[in-house]
Amino acid sequence: MAIEKFDETRSASCRFITGVDGEGKEEHMTRTISRFKVSSTLDDVYEVVIAVAGLYPYTPKNINLNERCELIEGM
Repeated sequence: MAIEKFDETRSASCRFITGVDGEGKEEHMTRTISRFKVSSTLDDVYEVVIAVAGLYPYTPKNINLNERCELIEGM
């Protein structure tokens, strides 16, 4: 039997550098944007995250894409 994806979801997280502590280590904050359409291209997701990141006074460090789904046996 073939395995199929079910209930796919996408979200993207942006990690910001919010400052530096007394030991010189970066301090971070993460914000997540959920419910991207599964058909969204990587470029679209990146552009949305960068646009939202522009609303914060911090520097983005990295962006992570998270994809989740349930795997079920096809019938």
